[in-house]
Amino acid sequence: MKAAVVGSPGEVVLIDMPTPSPKPGEVLVRMRACGVCGTDVEKVYGEAIAGKVLGHEAVGEVAEVGGEVAGAFVGQRVFTHHHVPCYSCELCSRGKPTFCREYRRHNLVPCGLSEYYILPAFNVERGGLVELPRSLSYEEASFIEPLGCCIRGLNEVRARGAASALIYGAGPIGITHLKLLKSYGIPRVGIAEVSDFRRSFADRAGADVSFNPTEKSHVDDAMANFPEGPELVIVATGAVRAFEDAMRVVRQGGRVLQFGAPDKKAVAQFDLAAFYLKGVELVTSYAASEEDISAATELLAGGGLKLLDAITHKFPLGESAEAFKVALQQACMKAVITN
Repeated sequence: MKAAVVGSPGEVVLIDMPTPSPKPGEVLVRMRACGVCGTDVEKVYGEAIAGKVLGHEAVGEVAEVGGEVAGAFVGQRVFTHHHVPCYSCELCSRGKPTFCREYRRHNLVPCGLSEYYILPAFNVERGGLVELPRSLSYEEASFIEPLGCCIRGLNEVRARGAASALIYGAGPIGITHLKLLKSYGIPRVGIAEVSDFRRSFADRAGADVSFNPTEKSHVDDAMANFPEGPELVIVATGAVRAFEDAMRVVRQGGRVLQFGAPDKKAVAQFDLAAFYLKGVELVTSYAASEEDISAATELLAGGGLKLLDAITHKFPLGESAEAFKVALQQACMKAVITN
C-alpha cells in the first residue's frame, strides 16, 4: 500500500509499504477521506509541537477486524479518533482528558494519510471507533475531528452568551469557529485575517465584519468595530503576533482562547500589568475528547452546521505533496485527500 509521510524538511513523500494486519483488539481501516490540518502543514514545513505522523482527520471503512473486537464489521463506515485518553487518571477525572499522559501516546498506524491504517486496541477500547450516520458523506465526516476540537475550545472559554467575538485567522478552523459562534447566537462576530481570499470567504460565511490585521493600525480597526473591545477573542492560528494583538484588543473582563498551536519555542510578549488590571481570562484548549467527537458527529449528521462549502480542493492520495503545497500557500480553504 501507499502512505504519505514527512520526508526531508518541507517535503511530503509517498512510500510503498506492506498493508498491516490487525492484531487482537485492533481494526484495519481503508481511508476514504482525510482533511489536511494546519498542524499537518506545520509538521512538514515548520516546527510543530506535535510529532510527525500525518493525517488525523481520517474517516473510512473497516477492512478487517482483529480478534476480541465487538461492534465492528467489515464494510462499516467509521470515524477513527487518532488520540484517546485513559479515562482513569487524575487529569481525566478533573475533566482534562486531552491532557492525559496517555492521550498522545497512541496514533493511527502508520498514519491517516495511507491507503489502509490500523486503529490501535487502546483507541478501540476507549470509544475511538465511531460508526458514521448514514446522512454523512465521507468528506463531510472528515470534519468531525476538527469540529470536535472547536466545540471543546468554545466550551472551555464559555463562548455561549458572549456579546461579541473576534477571531484571528480565517482558515478552516477559524471558519468553523465563526459558524459555531453564529449558531450560538453571538450577535457580532468579526474576523481578522491577512489573506484576501480567506477574508472574503469569511464574509460569505457570515462574519459581521472583517479586516486585515497587518494594515494600518490593527488596534484602531478592531476598536472601531468593537468600541469596548470584543468580549471574546479566539486565536485560531499559531502566529505569535495574533496572540499579542488579541491580548491588546480584548475588552475589560473579557476572555481570550488560544486555540491555534504555536511553533516550538514560540515566545510572546504582552503587557502583564494591563492583563492584570483588565481582568482578562486566558484559556488554552487542545484537541477533543470522545464526548466532543460525539457532539460534532451529531451536529453534522443533524444538519445543525454546514461545513462542506469549506472544501475548496480535493486530491487523491497520490497527490498528497501537491495538497500540502496548496494548503501552505493558503490558496485554498480546506484541502481534503481521498482514497
